[in-house]
Amino acid sequence: MKKLFSACILLLWGSFLFAQKAPPMPKFEEAVSFYISFDDGTPNADITDGEDKPVNILGKKECVFLPGIRGKALLCGENGSKLWFLRKENLNLEKPGTLVFFYKGMFKSRSSGPRVFFWGIESSKGYIGQHLSNDPKTVCPCRRELHTMFYYGKRIRNRILYTKLAGGEEGCEKWHMLAFSWAPGRLAVKFDDTPEKNYAIPFDMKESDFPAVQFSIGSHLHWEYCIDEFTIYNRKLSDAELTEIYKMYFGK
Repeated sequence: MKKLFSACILLLWGSFLFAQKAPPMPKFEEAVSFYISFDDGTPNADITDGEDKPVNILGKKECVFLPGIRGKALLCGENGSKLWFLRKENLNLEKPGTLVFFYKGMFKSRSSGPRVFFWGIESSKGYIGQHLSNDPKTVCPCRRELHTMFYYGKRIRNRILYTKLAGGEEGCEKWHMLAFSWAPGRLAVKFDDTPEKNYAIPFDMKESDFPAVQFSIGSHLHWEYCIDEFTIYNRKLSDAELTEIYKMYFGK
């Protein structure tokens, strides 16, 4: 099942098409398996191949929504929420794909703290996730590395992929795009419109490597930040396609 915006909304957009620019849908929409914009003020996904409603919410059950990269965004961190969705039909790591989202730190609300968690499949029998590094705790997250982590797997050994992010303090508390792509034998991470960084891996990911039936978005702990336009594609997007997405949102 794919859930799309209702026909009446689409017709409404069409009626104003010549009067004003229509809000952007996810680029390359035909390849989207999961998309949540938060623009309707709910934690429900806008486009899905699977279940659209979260199966669990940690932190604030009544999610807080703040201005996003466009529309609204979900507040995460100690005063925010963490969402759990079913993976079935929404996130499949066995086939090539890409995960894209935007985040904005609100890091000046704290002087120290551990990691900034973005998303993951969290299980003691096979874990994958991405976060801004746990240390050093007294350094602003805008100056930390991105860690892509594999843990607890029977077939995939524990490993961390380290990615240095451009921007540093100049990019603190501004919107950024992160993309994670996977295909046989390699993974890739792209930050904003900088060229993606490729990682050769000695394994191909299989569904059995990550037995948890859910995946998580955001965190309800530590540093505050917003997350927006969380999108999963059922094919690997090229570096050029990801740059197109970046330019669509940032108008460059």
